[in-house]
Amino acid sequence: MIPLLITILLVSGLVSLSSSVPRQFHVVKEQKNWTEAQQYCREKFTDLATIDDMTEMEKVKSMIHEADAGNAWIGLKRGDWQWSLADRDFYKENEAEFRKWDSNQPHKNGEDCVAMKANGKWHDFTCKTSHSFICYDGGDSTQPYVLVTEEKNWTDAQRYCRENHTDLASVRNQEENNKIQKVLNDHEVTGNRYFWIGLFRANWSEWSDGSSSSFRYWNTGEPNNGNMKVFCVETRKAIGGRWNDADCSCLKSFICYEDKLVLVREDKTWREALQYCREHHVDLVSVTSERVQRWVSRLAKGASTPHVWVGLLHSYGVGWYWVCGQTVCYSNWTQGHEQVESFHQGVGAVESGGGQWVGNLTKTDQLNFICTTEDGCD
Repeated sequence: MIPLLITILLVSGLVSLSSSVPRQFHVVKEQKNWTEAQQYCREKFTDLATIDDMTEMEKVKSMIHEADAGNAWIGLKRGDWQWSLADRDFYKENEAEFRKWDSNQPHKNGEDCVAMKANGKWHDFTCKTSHSFICYDGGDSTQPYVLVTEEKNWTDAQRYCRENHTDLASVRNQEENNKIQKVLNDHEVTGNRYFWIGLFRANWSEWSDGSSSSFRYWNTGEPNNGNMKVFCVETRKAIGGRWNDADCSCLKSFICYEDKLVLVREDKTWREALQYCREHHVDLVSVTSERVQRWVSRLAKGASTPHVWVGLLHSYGVGWYWVCGQTVCYSNWTQGHEQVESFHQGVGAVESGGGQWVGNLTKTDQLNFICTTEDGCD
Protein backbone atom coordinates (compact mmCIF):
# COMPACT_ATOMS: atom_id res chain seq x y z
CA MET A 1 0.00 0.00 0.00
CA ILE A 2 1.31 3.44 -0.92
CA PRO A 3 1.19 5.66 2.20
CA LEU A 4 -0.62 8.97 2.04
CA LEU A 5 1.88 11.82 2.06
CA ILE A 6 1.05 15.43 2.82
CA THR A 7 3.96 17.77 2.10
CA ILE A 8 4.69 21.43 2.61
CA LEU A 9 7.79 23.43 1.66
CA LEU A 10 9.23 25.83 4.20
CA VAL A 11 10.80 28.56 2.07
CA SER A 12 13.63 30.61 3.50
CA GLY A 13 11.46 33.68 4.01
CA LEU A 14 9.20 31.78 6.41
CA VAL A 15 11.90 30.31 8.61
CA SER A 16 13.15 32.52 11.40
CA LEU A 17 16.52 30.82 11.94
CA SER A 18 19.17 32.43 9.78
CA SER A 19 21.13 29.17 9.72
CA SER A 20 18.20 27.22 8.24
CA VAL A 21 18.10 25.96 4.71
CA PRO A 22 14.71 25.36 3.04
CA ARG A 23 13.34 21.89 3.78
CA GLN A 24 10.18 19.92 3.26
CA PHE A 25 8.04 18.14 5.86
CA HIS A 26 6.01 15.03 5.01
CA VAL A 27 3.14 13.50 7.00
CA VAL A 28 3.09 9.74 6.42
CA LYS A 29 -0.26 8.10 7.24
CA GLU A 30 1.16 4.62 7.64
CA GLN A 31 1.08 3.07 11.10
CA LYS A 32 4.58 2.33 12.46
CA ASN A 33 6.34 2.30 15.80
CA TRP A 34 8.92 5.04 16.44
CA THR A 35 11.92 2.99 15.32
CA GLU A 36 10.18 1.82 12.14
CA ALA A 37 9.11 5.41 11.42
CA GLN A 38 12.70 6.57 11.88
CA GLN A 39 13.96 3.91 9.47
CA TYR A 40 11.30 4.82 6.89
CA CYS A 41 12.14 8.54 7.07
CA ARG A 42 15.85 7.87 6.71
CA GLU A 43 15.29 5.64 3.69
CA LYS A 44 12.74 7.81 1.88
CA PHE A 45 13.65 11.31 3.03
CA THR A 46 16.22 12.61 5.54
CA ASP A 47 14.97 11.73 9.05
CA LEU A 48 12.07 11.97 11.48
CA ALA A 49 11.08 15.59 11.90
CA THR A 50 13.13 17.99 13.96
CA ILE A 51 11.16 21.16 14.77
CA ASP A 52 13.21 24.28 15.42
CA ASP A 53 10.71 27.03 16.18
CA MET A 54 7.04 28.02 16.33
CA THR A 55 6.95 28.93 12.63
CA GLU A 56 7.78 25.36 11.73
CA MET A 57 5.40 24.04 14.38
CA GLU A 58 2.52 26.02 12.88
CA LYS A 59 3.22 24.43 9.51
CA VAL A 60 3.28 20.96 11.08
CA LYS A 61 -0.02 21.66 12.89
CA SER A 62 -1.60 22.69 9.60
CA MET A 63 -0.33 19.52 7.93
CA ILE A 64 -1.59 17.06 10.54
CA HIS A 65 -4.97 18.83 10.51
CA GLU A 66 -5.19 18.62 6.71
CA ALA A 67 -4.07 14.98 6.74
CA ASP A 68 -6.35 14.13 9.69
CA ALA A 69 -3.33 12.29 11.08
CA GLY A 70 -4.46 12.20 14.71
CA ASN A 71 -1.28 11.33 16.59
CA ALA A 72 2.04 11.40 14.74
CA TRP A 73 5.61 10.62 15.78
CA ILE A 74 8.26 13.34 15.58
CA GLY A 75 12.02 12.88 16.02
CA LEU A 76 12.35 13.75 19.72
CA LYS A 77 13.00 10.99 22.23
CA ARG A 78 14.26 10.61 25.74
CA GLY A 79 18.03 10.30 25.89
CA ASP A 80 19.65 6.88 26.26
CA TRP A 81 21.97 5.89 29.09
CA GLN A 82 25.41 7.48 28.77
CA TRP A 83 28.59 7.90 30.80
CA SER A 84 29.69 11.09 32.50
CA LEU A 85 33.20 10.52 31.12
CA ALA A 86 32.35 11.12 27.48
CA ASP A 87 35.81 10.72 25.86
CA ARG A 88 35.18 8.28 23.00
CA ASP A 89 38.81 7.14 23.01
CA PHE A 90 38.28 5.83 26.55
CA TYR A 91 35.91 3.11 25.30
CA LYS A 92 36.65 0.24 22.94
CA GLU A 93 33.88 -1.27 20.83
CA ASN A 94 30.72 -1.96 22.88
CA GLU A 95 32.41 -0.96 26.17
CA ALA A 96 30.19 2.11 26.59
CA GLU A 97 27.17 -0.25 26.47
CA PHE A 98 28.26 -2.57 29.30
CA ARG A 99 25.54 -2.84 32.00
CA LYS A 100 25.23 -4.83 35.24
CA TRP A 101 21.62 -4.19 36.23
CA ASP A 102 20.12 -5.95 39.23
CA SER A 103 16.87 -7.87 38.66
CA ASN A 104 13.93 -5.61 37.71
CA GLN A 105 16.29 -2.72 36.95
CA PRO A 106 16.07 -0.09 35.56
CA HIS A 107 12.45 0.10 36.56
CA LYS A 108 11.08 3.65 36.84
CA ASN A 109 10.96 6.83 34.83
CA GLY A 110 12.48 9.83 36.53
CA GLU A 111 15.20 7.64 38.05
CA ASP A 112 17.92 8.74 35.70
CA CYS A 113 21.16 8.21 37.67
CA VAL A 114 22.84 4.93 38.55
CA ALA A 115 24.49 3.59 41.70
CA MET A 116 26.25 0.30 42.45
CA LYS A 117 25.59 -1.88 45.47
CA ALA A 118 28.36 -3.75 47.33
CA ASN A 119 27.35 -6.92 45.46
CA GLY A 120 28.28 -5.25 42.15
CA LYS A 121 24.70 -4.89 40.85
CA TRP A 122 23.36 -1.57 39.53
CA HIS A 123 20.21 0.35 40.50
CA ASP A 124 18.64 3.53 39.10
CA PHE A 125 17.67 6.39 41.44
CA THR A 126 16.44 9.94 41.15
CA CYS A 127 19.54 12.07 40.69
CA LYS A 128 18.69 14.18 43.76
CA THR A 129 19.14 11.17 46.08
CA SER A 130 22.26 11.34 48.28
CA HIS A 131 24.79 8.48 48.11
CA SER A 132 28.50 7.94 48.57
CA PHE A 133 30.24 7.55 45.23
CA ILE A 134 33.13 6.13 43.20
CA CYS A 135 35.49 8.44 41.33
CA TYR A 136 37.81 7.42 38.52
CA ASP A 137 41.38 8.73 38.71
CA GLY A 138 43.06 8.42 35.32
CA GLY A 139 46.41 9.44 36.76
CA ASP A 140 46.64 6.47 39.13
CA SER A 141 47.10 3.26 37.14
CA THR A 142 47.54 1.10 40.27
CA GLN A 143 44.26 2.11 41.88
CA PRO A 144 42.06 4.08 39.46
CA TYR A 145 38.91 3.83 41.59
CA VAL A 146 38.49 6.10 44.60
CA LEU A 147 35.72 5.58 47.16
CA VAL A 148 34.29 8.81 48.62
CA THR A 149 32.15 8.04 51.65
CA GLU A 150 30.65 11.52 51.93
CA GLU A 151 27.09 11.46 50.60
CA LYS A 152 26.11 13.79 47.75
CA ASN A 153 23.48 13.91 45.01
CA TRP A 154 24.66 12.66 41.61
CA THR A 155 25.43 16.10 40.16
CA ASP A 156 27.46 17.18 43.20
CA ALA A 157 29.28 13.83 43.17
CA GLN A 158 30.12 14.36 39.50
CA ARG A 159 31.44 17.85 40.24
CA TYR A 160 33.58 16.54 43.14
CA CYS A 161 35.12 13.79 41.00
CA ARG A 162 35.90 16.17 38.14
CA GLU A 163 37.52 18.70 40.47
CA ASN A 164 39.57 16.21 42.49
CA HIS A 165 40.12 13.26 40.13
CA THR A 166 38.99 12.63 36.54
CA ASP A 167 35.26 11.89 36.65
CA LEU A 168 32.67 9.61 38.18
CA ALA A 169 33.62 6.01 37.47
CA SER A 170 32.75 4.42 34.14
CA VAL A 171 32.40 0.64 34.14
CA ARG A 172 33.41 -0.76 30.77
CA ASN A 173 33.40 -4.51 31.42
CA GLN A 174 32.95 -7.20 34.06
CA GLU A 175 36.60 -6.97 35.14
CA GLU A 176 36.21 -3.30 36.05
CA ASN A 177 32.93 -4.02 37.80
CA ASN A 178 34.77 -6.61 39.90
CA LYS A 179 37.55 -4.12 40.73
CA ILE A 180 35.07 -1.54 42.01
CA GLN A 181 33.26 -4.22 43.97
CA LYS A 182 36.60 -5.16 45.57
CA VAL A 183 37.19 -1.51 46.56
CA LEU A 184 33.82 -1.53 48.33
CA ASN A 185 34.55 -4.85 50.03
CA ASP A 186 38.02 -3.67 51.13
CA HIS A 187 36.31 -0.76 52.90
CA GLU A 188 33.98 -3.27 54.57
CA VAL A 189 30.88 -1.74 53.08
CA THR A 190 27.84 -3.48 54.52
CA GLY A 191 24.07 -3.18 54.47
CA ASN A 192 21.91 -1.73 51.72
CA ARG A 193 24.27 1.04 50.73
CA TYR A 194 24.64 2.32 47.18
CA PHE A 195 27.44 4.26 45.49
CA TRP A 196 27.06 6.57 42.50
CA ILE A 197 28.85 5.67 39.27
CA GLY A 198 28.95 7.78 36.12
CA LEU A 199 25.97 6.34 34.24
CA PHE A 200 22.99 8.66 33.69
CA ARG A 201 20.16 9.26 31.24
CA ALA A 202 19.65 12.59 29.48
CA ASN A 203 16.10 13.91 29.79
CA TRP A 204 14.23 14.60 26.53
CA SER A 205 17.29 15.95 24.73
CA GLU A 206 17.80 13.61 21.79
CA TRP A 207 16.57 14.34 18.26
CA SER A 208 16.78 11.56 15.70
CA ASP A 209 19.02 13.58 13.36
CA GLY A 210 21.41 14.65 16.15
CA SER A 211 20.07 18.20 16.23
CA SER A 212 20.50 20.30 19.36
CA SER A 213 17.19 22.12 18.84
CA SER A 214 15.84 23.30 22.21
CA PHE A 215 12.32 24.05 20.91
CA ARG A 216 9.58 22.23 22.87
CA TYR A 217 5.78 22.28 22.50
CA TRP A 218 4.58 20.04 25.35
CA ASN A 219 0.91 19.82 26.30
CA THR A 220 0.05 20.89 29.86
CA GLY A 221 1.37 18.32 32.33
CA GLU A 222 3.66 16.65 29.80
CA PRO A 223 5.97 14.84 29.72
CA ASN A 224 4.36 12.83 32.52
CA ASN A 225 6.47 9.66 32.19
CA GLY A 226 3.43 7.42 32.39
CA ASN A 227 5.39 4.15 32.34
CA MET A 228 8.90 2.88 31.73
CA LYS A 229 8.35 2.60 27.95
CA VAL A 230 7.38 6.26 27.49
CA PHE A 231 10.55 7.47 25.76
CA CYS A 232 9.27 8.91 22.44
CA VAL A 233 7.27 12.00 21.43
CA GLU A 234 4.11 12.43 19.37
CA THR A 235 2.31 15.54 18.19
CA ARG A 236 -1.48 15.28 18.67
CA LYS A 237 -4.10 16.88 16.47
CA ALA A 238 -6.74 16.77 19.24
CA ILE A 239 -4.74 19.09 21.49
CA GLY A 240 -3.69 21.58 18.82
CA GLY A 241 -0.53 19.78 17.78
CA ARG A 242 0.99 19.89 21.26
CA TRP A 243 3.39 17.15 22.27
CA ASN A 244 2.85 14.10 24.42
CA ASP A 245 5.28 11.41 25.59
CA ALA A 246 4.24 7.96 24.37
CA ASP A 247 5.27 4.31 24.27
CA CYS A 248 7.79 3.94 21.42
CA SER A 249 6.27 0.57 20.44
CA CYS A 250 2.83 2.03 19.63
CA LEU A 251 1.80 2.28 15.97
CA LYS A 252 1.17 5.82 14.72
CA SER A 253 1.43 8.06 11.70
CA PHE A 254 4.64 10.10 11.59
CA ILE A 255 6.30 13.20 10.21
CA CYS A 256 9.49 13.08 8.16
CA TYR A 257 11.59 15.94 6.89
CA GLU A 258 13.69 16.19 3.76
CA ASP A 259 16.66 18.50 3.59
CA LYS A 260 17.64 19.86 0.25
CA LEU A 261 21.00 18.10 -0.10
CA VAL A 262 21.81 15.13 -2.35
CA LEU A 263 24.80 12.76 -2.08
CA VAL A 264 25.87 11.58 -5.54
CA ARG A 265 27.81 8.30 -5.32
CA GLU A 266 29.67 8.77 -8.59
CA ASP A 267 33.40 9.44 -8.85
CA LYS A 268 34.03 12.74 -10.59
CA THR A 269 36.61 15.52 -10.59
CA TRP A 270 35.65 18.72 -8.81
CA ARG A 271 34.78 20.46 -12.11
CA GLU A 272 32.74 17.46 -13.29
CA ALA A 273 30.91 17.39 -9.95
CA LEU A 274 30.16 21.11 -10.22
CA GLN A 275 28.79 20.64 -13.75
CA TYR A 276 26.70 17.63 -12.70
CA CYS A 277 25.12 19.50 -9.77
CA ARG A 278 24.30 22.51 -11.93
CA GLU A 279 22.77 20.33 -14.65
CA HIS A 280 20.76 17.97 -12.41
CA HIS A 281 20.14 20.04 -9.24
CA VAL A 282 21.34 23.59 -8.51
CA ASP A 283 24.97 23.64 -7.32
CA LEU A 284 27.65 21.97 -5.24
CA VAL A 285 26.74 22.52 -1.59
CA SER A 286 28.12 25.54 0.26
CA VAL A 287 28.65 24.76 3.96
CA THR A 288 28.02 28.17 5.48
CA SER A 289 26.64 27.19 8.91
CA GLU A 290 26.96 24.56 11.61
CA ARG A 291 23.55 23.18 10.76
CA VAL A 292 24.43 22.61 7.09
CA GLN A 293 27.73 21.11 8.27
CA ARG A 294 25.82 18.58 10.38
CA TRP A 295 23.69 17.53 7.42
CA VAL A 296 26.72 17.32 5.12
CA SER A 297 28.58 15.20 7.69
CA ARG A 298 25.68 12.78 7.95
CA LEU A 299 25.32 12.44 4.17
CA ALA A 300 29.07 12.05 3.67
CA LYS A 301 29.05 8.90 5.82
CA GLY A 302 27.24 7.15 2.98
CA ALA A 303 29.95 7.94 0.42
CA SER A 304 32.07 5.30 -1.29
CA THR A 305 35.16 7.55 -1.35
CA PRO A 306 37.25 8.74 1.64
CA HIS A 307 36.44 12.38 0.84
CA VAL A 308 33.43 14.12 -0.71
CA TRP A 309 33.51 17.23 -2.89
CA VAL A 310 31.74 20.37 -1.68
CA GLY A 311 31.56 23.81 -3.31
CA LEU A 312 34.76 25.14 -1.71
CA LEU A 313 37.39 26.99 -3.76
CA HIS A 314 40.70 28.71 -3.06
CA SER A 315 41.99 31.58 -5.18
CA TYR A 316 45.18 33.62 -4.80
CA GLY A 317 44.39 37.02 -3.29
CA VAL A 318 40.88 35.95 -2.28
CA GLY A 319 41.45 32.90 -0.12
CA TRP A 320 38.77 30.27 0.47
CA TYR A 321 35.23 30.97 -0.73
CA TRP A 322 32.03 29.11 -1.65
CA VAL A 323 30.56 28.64 -5.12
CA CYS A 324 27.41 30.41 -3.85
CA GLY A 325 29.53 33.57 -3.62
CA GLN A 326 30.21 33.77 0.15
CA THR A 327 33.66 33.85 1.71
CA VAL A 328 34.37 31.32 4.45
CA CYS A 329 33.17 32.53 7.85
CA TYR A 330 31.96 29.37 9.58
CA SER A 331 34.63 26.66 9.16
CA ASN A 332 35.37 23.09 10.15
CA TRP A 333 38.91 22.58 8.85
CA THR A 334 41.10 19.62 9.58
CA GLN A 335 43.91 21.14 11.64
CA GLY A 336 46.27 23.25 9.54
CA HIS A 337 44.51 22.94 6.19
CA GLU A 338 43.19 26.49 6.04
CA GLN A 339 46.71 27.88 6.59
CA VAL A 340 48.32 26.29 3.53
CA GLU A 341 49.23 28.95 0.98
CA SER A 342 50.00 26.51 -1.85
CA PHE A 343 46.30 25.93 -2.54
CA HIS A 344 46.14 28.55 -5.31
CA GLN A 345 43.14 27.59 -7.44
CA GLY A 346 42.66 24.64 -5.03
CA VAL A 347 39.38 22.97 -4.13
CA GLY A 348 37.89 21.65 -0.90
CA ALA A 349 36.22 18.46 0.28
CA VAL A 350 34.94 16.91 3.51
CA GLU A 351 36.06 13.67 5.12
CA SER A 352 33.43 10.98 4.63
CA GLY A 353 34.04 9.62 8.13
CA GLY A 354 34.02 12.77 10.24
CA GLY A 355 32.93 15.65 8.01
CA GLN A 356 36.01 17.84 8.61
CA TRP A 357 37.22 19.90 5.68
CA VAL A 358 40.39 19.25 3.72
CA GLY A 359 42.01 21.48 1.13
CA ASN A 360 45.02 19.47 -0.07
CA LEU A 361 43.22 17.72 -2.94
CA THR A 362 43.49 18.61 -6.62
CA LYS A 363 40.83 19.23 -9.22
CA THR A 364 41.80 16.00 -10.94
CA ASP A 365 41.00 13.78 -7.91
CA GLN A 366 37.78 11.82 -8.39
CA LEU A 367 35.32 11.72 -5.49
CA ASN A 368 31.64 11.44 -4.61
CA PHE A 369 30.00 14.83 -4.06
CA ILE A 370 27.04 16.62 -2.46
CA CYS A 371 24.65 18.83 -4.41
CA THR A 372 22.08 21.29 -3.15
CA THR A 373 18.65 21.73 -4.74
CA GLU A 374 18.26 25.33 -3.53
CA ASP A 375 19.76 28.61 -4.78
CA GLY A 376 22.09 30.83 -2.77
CA CYS A 377 23.98 30.67 0.53
CA ASP A 378 21.68 29.39 3.30
